[in-house]
Amino acid sequence: MRTRSAAALAALAAAAAAFATSGAGAATPAATPVAASGAAVEVVATGLPTTIAFAFLHSTMFAGEGPAEPTGAPGGGLFVVANGVGTKVAHSPQYVFGLTTHGEALYVSTGPTIMVFSGWNGRRFAAQRMIWKGARQFGGFGGLAFGPDGRLYAGLLAVEPAYDHAKDPYRLSQAVVSMTADGGDLRFVAKGLRQPFQLHFPAGSPYPYVSDLGQDAGTIPPDEIVVAKPGDDYGFPSCTWLDLSVCAGFTQPLILLPQHASPMGISSLGQTLYVDLYTGLPSAGPEVVTIPTAGGSPTPFLTGFSGPIIALSIHDRELYVGQQSGTIFKVALR
Repeated sequence: MRTRSAAALAALAAAAAAFATSGAGAATPAATPVAASGAAVEVVATGLPTTIAFAFLHSTMFAGEGPAEPTGAPGGGLFVVANGVGTKVAHSPQYVFGLTTHGEALYVSTGPTIMVFSGWNGRRFAAQRMIWKGARQFGGFGGLAFGPDGRLYAGLLAVEPAYDHAKDPYRLSQAVVSMTADGGDLRFVAKGLRQPFQLHFPAGSPYPYVSDLGQDAGTIPPDEIVVAKPGDDYGFPSCTWLDLSVCAGFTQPLILLPQHASPMGISSLGQTLYVDLYTGLPSAGPEVVTIPTAGGSPTPFLTGFSGPIIALSIHDRELYVGQQSGTIFKVALR
């Protein structure tokens, strides 16, 4: 039985083995979740492979897809979502693990590379270019986000399971970095993060909020949400916030979540974070929770999913959630 989707980001060659935590998955019909606010939850699209990230170019919705689950069959890539279906974009990469926009361009993390797609005409992009490519030992890029400083921020992951409980010897790993919009001037922001998955800048924050996944096997520590500031060191692998006696001197996460809660997509509205939990809080199942941006306890917001959830984004005061089985839901936020 496989674990969480961080493995796909850390080792693209093993992407097909990365997404099933339980028997739930593509074979289970998607039940419509329920919002704690009482707002209606709508199905946006069905039939996608494994939705990992969303981005919007004005009113156009794009979905980044990993391999179809639970078989790991081909089918991932960059999709445009409209009229209830997802259509693969021409010249799509094989898999997509992070999406963000900057001006009129769409930035795409393929795992080993970051691509820029530009000139969308409603059907296809006029141009694409690679701005960063990792060496052979590179674990991969996870989520992407542009900061208010105009720099592109990205999570760097390690290869699982080789470094599940150990430091990856490759320098570009287990950290959050930033670079210019053209891929230059790479800078380390925060390190000591086992698997920083997705990133988001709440309104007014100069620093990205990052979902970070703890170990999948052996001794299981809490999962984390951190605010990645320049010079931060969160201590992995010596400190996992399970044994506080070894964590002196390391930066404390903003939020510690239960083992295998598995924070994936992260976004915000005002001073409220929305985070989807792949496995969920104990006995809750996959769910979207809200947490104050200043920190605090998670509150269930969207529950009743029939399988794990990965992608999450907010656009025009609507929350979008992508289920591993390939169904996308949305709900209006008050």
